[in-house]
Amino acid sequence: MRQTLLTEFRHVFSSVKSGSYPYHRRKPTPRVWASYDMAQTCEAPDVLGLIGRVVDEAMLRIRGGRGCWNAYPKPVLAKLILTQQYDGRCNRVGVGLLSLFRERLGIESSYARLSYKALERSYSDSMVIGILNEVFFLSQRPVRMREDGFAVDSTCFPTTIKENWESAKNRFLKKPKGRRIFEKTVMACGTTFKIIAGFAVAMTPYANDSPYLKPILTQIRQLYDHVNLIVADPAFLSRENCASIAELDAKARIMPKGNVSLKAKGFKAWRQMLIEFTQETQRWLRDYHTRSIAETVSSTMKRVNPTPLRKKLIIRRTVEILARICVYNLRQLTYLKYTHNIPLEFTKP
Repeated sequence: MRQTLLTEFRHVFSSVKSGSYPYHRRKPTPRVWASYDMAQTCEAPDVLGLIGRVVDEAMLRIRGGRGCWNAYPKPVLAKLILTQQYDGRCNRVGVGLLSLFRERLGIESSYARLSYKALERSYSDSMVIGILNEVFFLSQRPVRMREDGFAVDSTCFPTTIKENWESAKNRFLKKPKGRRIFEKTVMACGTTFKIIAGFAVAMTPYANDSPYLKPILTQIRQLYDHVNLIVADPAFLSRENCASIAELDAKARIMPKGNVSLKAKGFKAWRQMLIEFTQETQRWLRDYHTRSIAETVSSTMKRVNPTPLRKKLIIRRTVEILARICVYNLRQLTYLKYTHNIPLEFTKP
């Protein structure tokens, strides 16, 4: 029985990999262009206004009140970081954004002038990092009850304008010596609303993807009440990862490899996933191909902000990636307000 099932699995896998399996693609989702046009027209003012609102709410949650702002006002610096990452300017030009967008960001005129050094150092300020983390958590709130499927993928952000990951990865993965020209980030995004729900910045650009899935699942568990589906490419394939997904009461859809064994070895979720791949292939692939949404999210982030990572210190570069993810989520929420009529509420329930 086991050998028959393994033979059937290898036959199905071979047909899927060769493209001969008769997969029926899902119909594309229609787009209401009038709503999309309005979302694009209002994007810039809405994103800036949302940055001001969410940072104020984050500060309220961290401090239990607005509190007193010191010589280095942390909420102002957090707003400026997010605005800088949305606009894509350097530190000196970025400080000037306060004068341009002060009213939209909800910043008092007395804080309209800051040194560019204050902005630079804020990327390693623990209080500012805490605010940005809270902004990331708050950006999930409008969709947390509506999203139950998540796609996981890794991407690399360049640190120089001379390199692009898609064109350079084959050469780069040979581990050349020299400075780090890419920073690897593993991200999980919702398959319905494309909000980034969890992420981890890898220790090195050459790191294996698989160990980062479990901490990302922990983030998703904390932020979302119901998780039904986790999809990922073969880089995340392991029995331990299938078991971690099963602990969320979710289906695992990780593309297998041709040489895998159906032996559970104590992880029932592993065997269950491979049996479903073999016996319910059409439905399995329908779930799995939502993984392309994760690639769409990575591509969107890089196209909207093509500027390479500017920071030199690793901690500041990590915070820069966090800020870009927050900006992406806030920008996506402004579109959802128009295209899906989702209310953008962030206050405590």
